[in-house]
Amino acid sequence: MRPVFQTRFGGADAPEPEQGNCMAACLASIFECELSAVPDLTGSILTGGWFFRLQRWLIDRNLSLLMLPAKPLDIPAGYALAGVKSFTLLGPKDGHMVVARNGKIVHDPNPRNWGRSSDEYEVTEYWAFTCIDASKQSLGELYS
Repeated sequence: MRPVFQTRFGGADAPEPEQGNCMAACLASIFECELSAVPDLTGSILTGGWFFRLQRWLIDRNLSLLMLPAKPLDIPAGYALAGVKSFTLLGPKDGHMVVARNGKIVHDPNPRNWGRSSDEYEVTEYWAFTCIDASKQSLGELYS
């Protein structure tokens, strides 16, 4: 995981060019790539179109997204996205994404939240990655 920070901070109701890109920054962090290499999911937050764009991007990596409620028994192993209550946006449709590893928050892409402890976050859901076809993965990728 290589921390990448978001560059936009608006809520779901903000004009599209201002909507936050925390989800994209989390994906770039987990996949250790540039922010520009992941899909821009803004503009379709309220309509759900982001989900299909994200799934298409993941399919190219032999992955699919699995959404889990934040229950003690449903903590995914390894890296996952975690939906949390936002510290900076207070709208009812606004949320925030951070990176979790084995259920612990390890990176918040919002630099305004720098220095917060993992215990301060209220996780509402986890988004884990599942392999679509394990036969297409190399052993090195499976065990790294």
